[in-house]
Amino acid sequence: MNATGQCHHPDLHFDLHHVSLADSNTHYLELKAKCNVCGARMIFQGEGLPFGCTPKHPTLAIDGGEINIPMRGEGEEPTGSQISMIGSVST
Repeated sequence: MNATGQCHHPDLHFDLHHVSLADSNTHYLELKAKCNVCGARMIFQGEGLPFGCTPKHPTLAIDGGEINIPMRGEGEEPTGSQISMIGSVST
């Protein structure tokens, strides 16, 4: 903690999940992070990234607490089911 009592999050725990669909060559990495010192969830600063999930580009969870990163083998075209659900929030 610093002089103002605010944690600088010096020790982070990362939670990484690999997700794949049985009939698709597209895989997803889902990444979350949490501070081991104060317990705060880390919020990804992905301004410009849409919310949801798509095989075309990374996306954020609507609360910013998780980033979804699609991937497939080098040189491969997408095969099988391709999940796609994206959105945005206007202020």
